[in-house]
Amino acid sequence: MTPSRLGLLADLILPGDAAGLPRGSLIPEVMLALAGSASPIKGLLGERFDFAEKDLRLIEQSHPAEFRELVMSLIKPYYESGKVLEAMGWRSAPPQPLGHRIAAMDEALAAELARIAERKRIWR
Repeated sequence: MTPSRLGLLADLILPGDAAGLPRGSLIPEVMLALAGSASPIKGLLGERFDFAEKDLRLIEQSHPAEFRELVMSLIKPYYESGKVLEAMGWRSAPPQPLGHRIAAMDEALAAELARIAERKRIWR
């Protein structure tokens, strides 16, 4: 399967959205996973000159287990990609050394925790 056809397949499986999620072909990790995949779905689609979403749906219906396996192999690299994390509003950098922001403690919780800390250690 040629790179352009792999890109078409990636975009049909992971089309992105209008809110900013990128198409599958724009994520290098997805393209690497798809290129390295030995999925029979690639072979079935490779027989067609050009394929569209309807062709993919027919193959999904006739080979559900193989199709699911292919999709599952692409989900992880897609949703771990920095572009996708940033499009969802998440930080793509590792949590350390900056850590995660923690909401400030409200006064009621601080008072309750202070009361518990005053009890010292309790043995049962």
